[in-house]
Amino acid sequence: MSTWIYVGLALTGVYLAGLFVLSMYGGRLTDIGVSDYFVANGSLSSIVIFLTMIASAFSAYTFLGGGGIAYDLGIAGLVIIGAIVVTDFPIIVMLGEKIWKISKTGKDYVTPADLFADRYGGSTLVRVLVALIAVGFTMFYVTIQFTGMGLVLNVLTDGLISREAAAVIIGIAMAAYIAIGGMRGVAYTDALQAILLWGGMVAVTGYVLLTTPSDVYVNAAQQFDAVGQVTMDPLYLYTAAAGFGLAIPVFPHIWQRYYSSKRQSAVWAMGFGDSFSALVLLTIFPGLIAFAGLTAHGGLENPDTVILQYILEMPGPVLGILMAAAVAAAMSTADTMILMMGSIVSRDVYEELLSADISDQKLSRNSKIFSGLLALLALGFSLIDLGLLVEVAIDLAIPGYLLLLPPAIAAFWWPRANWQGTVAGLLVGLAVIWYYSLTGAPIPLDLWIGVPGLIASGAVLVAVSLVTAEPDEERVNEFVYELREYSASDLEMSQNVPSEPGGPSAPPSAKRVGESEDD
Repeated sequence: MSTWIYVGLALTGVYLAGLFVLSMYGGRLTDIGVSDYFVANGSLSSIVIFLTMIASAFSAYTFLGGGGIAYDLGIAGLVIIGAIVVTDFPIIVMLGEKIWKISKTGKDYVTPADLFADRYGGSTLVRVLVALIAVGFTMFYVTIQFTGMGLVLNVLTDGLISREAAAVIIGIAMAAYIAIGGMRGVAYTDALQAILLWGGMVAVTGYVLLTTPSDVYVNAAQQFDAVGQVTMDPLYLYTAAAGFGLAIPVFPHIWQRYYSSKRQSAVWAMGFGDSFSALVLLTIFPGLIAFAGLTAHGGLENPDTVILQYILEMPGPVLGILMAAAVAAAMSTADTMILMMGSIVSRDVYEELLSADISDQKLSRNSKIFSGLLALLALGFSLIDLGLLVEVAIDLAIPGYLLLLPPAIAAFWWPRANWQGTVAGLLVGLAVIWYYSLTGAPIPLDLWIGVPGLIASGAVLVAVSLVTAEPDEERVNEFVYELREYSASDLEMSQNVPSEPGGPSAPPSAKRVGESEDD
């Protein structure tokens, strides 16, 4: 076994130690309080948000799924990922600016359910449904991230470390630094991970281009039909790409980035970070590597390992560095998702639903415990075979997140939307996607599964809202009309400069979700 594998493990250990340092730094900057722990009191800079968006959006997919889908599906795999920018960038910016603005008007938002419950009359049903969608699908999504972490180290150490052992080592380290650092710790570690995964993919792509014969791509197109032409049903392909792009802006862990951003420019940074990474990091680079791998590493039992196969070929010192980069890529989404689930347990369940009346200090401590335990729970799920349950949950994760889009848009742009319509729409949308997934019934026009769920959810939201009581006028005015009057610069200034008596108006002081100005 190559000595450089041990060097790579040593560098990976140094990298993990670096995460702890960054996490402890973030923890020292964090005040006592759930809002500061989970969303950094909306204080993260645009640069940090840009980097953490790169890391949070794609994670293990960078070194595994991106190359694997291109290797397996050819040009169709690249279209699915690259085309998401058509829908995700405009929605991130338009919806994200609204969420960022309302969060800066004195709200104490921590979870997506906080905003939904606030807009829709403090409805407990809305809070429960949004929380269940966020945690229910995300828990199993995270298990796959742990599986990816284990696979990366198992392949790059040539079997020296088993997949299970690797997942346990990284999972425990992750649970610790999430609990210590909260949102700031996760954001700072994500920034480091973004730099490592970008550098790693540039290095691997450069190696492939320098060592691959110039005619290999022409030969690949001639030998493999999927490389030269789209072999997948076009309607499914494009609706999947569009649906994935529409879902990203309302991913629960991405949603919290809107709350965490200090300036409105960070929302644009999120859009650029996500889109640029999708086009380059997950489309161009993996395509170049995977199509070369069709001839150099043909017949792979697991196509997801094609990029890892090239890393194993690279010179020893580079192998060591790229081992740490690949592990970084695998960790960078899981930590954000785990923190998001911890926030839901702390705010939506413990604080709101159970009406826990405890001190901020104890609540902050419990929040750290919840986050750490959720990381260990997801790790445990990754080590046991849950069979069909995991497969179905993962297949439905993105369609499930997509169901949050209609009530999110209606919250800011449709005054008539109410909690009854929101609850009915979410329930019907969930029923539709579960029906098609569990029964295997053919989807009309061979659309991607998320499309009928989105259409049904949106239609029911509108229909039920129109035939039930009108929403609270004060809430509607606050979200739909008054929000238009706030400028980004005023909101940014109000975070640091309190308004003077008789001076220019500023957003109201922070109040808990669901409270009125008189509370």
